[in-house]
Amino acid sequence: MNSFYDSLCKFALVSLVALPMVAFSAPAKANVTITPTIVVIEGRERYADVNLINVTQTTNTYAVGWTFMKMVEDTGLYENATQSTTAFDLTKNIVFTPKRVTLEPQGLQKIRLGLRLKGEPPAPGDYRAHIELKDVSRELRQAQKPQTSAGEKKGATVGVGISVGFSIPVVYRVGESTAQPVLGTITTGLDKAGRPEVIIPVSKVGGDTYGVLGRLQILRDGKLVGEIKNANIFPEVKNRTFKIPLNIPKLSGGSIHIIYRHYDVTSEVIYTEKTIPVGK
Repeated sequence: MNSFYDSLCKFALVSLVALPMVAFSAPAKANVTITPTIVVIEGRERYADVNLINVTQTTNTYAVGWTFMKMVEDTGLYENATQSTTAFDLTKNIVFTPKRVTLEPQGLQKIRLGLRLKGEPPAPGDYRAHIELKDVSRELRQAQKPQTSAGEKKGATVGVGISVGFSIPVVYRVGESTAQPVLGTITTGLDKAGRPEVIIPVSKVGGDTYGVLGRLQILRDGKLVGEIKNANIFPEVKNRTFKIPLNIPKLSGGSIHIIYRHYDVTSEVIYTEKTIPVGK
């Protein structure tokens, strides 16, 4: 069984980014760690676990449910979808428990997913939905507050409560993927914070019903200096450009090595790799 998520969830629709329920995700402070960061069910696998850890100092409650998201060409961002992006609706064929979780500070909870096909497997390809955790702590606390009677009410306050959601993709893969990533012209530059970054355009070739699920790593002198763990290209897009900030102060001279690896950290599979010189 493949594992699910391995990084702090900031629901940015790549790794995990928090979404205040709008068309595109917007960064928000994560108050839960979700591992692993992608669930892939394939072959004979039928089950997967998602681990949640409350990283705050308060007790929080999360509602667990499904949502659909469509990847945007080139940027890799997501936009909300009202229904499954494929005729086969994965949410109708996977069950999970529990559907609501209350976690004390540093508390851990496993969510168990199980594939329950309603009929024969669909045609070869990747089928995806996103499992979402919605922080409902504020709503519950508001509901538990005693109501003020009309006679005691001397003023009114207006507030807006925003429920932040955290989402990760769940992929059911039927058959062997025939999609292959091809690295384009790789360039370097500086991000908005002035850090060196590597810009990597990737095209998905073949396997129209499959995506490429992987990790992109940047090495310099054999040392890892940059990485995107959810460097996925889902079936609905053909191209995606990755911008990877580096954890070194400057980049000049020598070379860097780019490796596009299998999504599973226990796998040694490399999809493609390239070494490029870095100008002085």
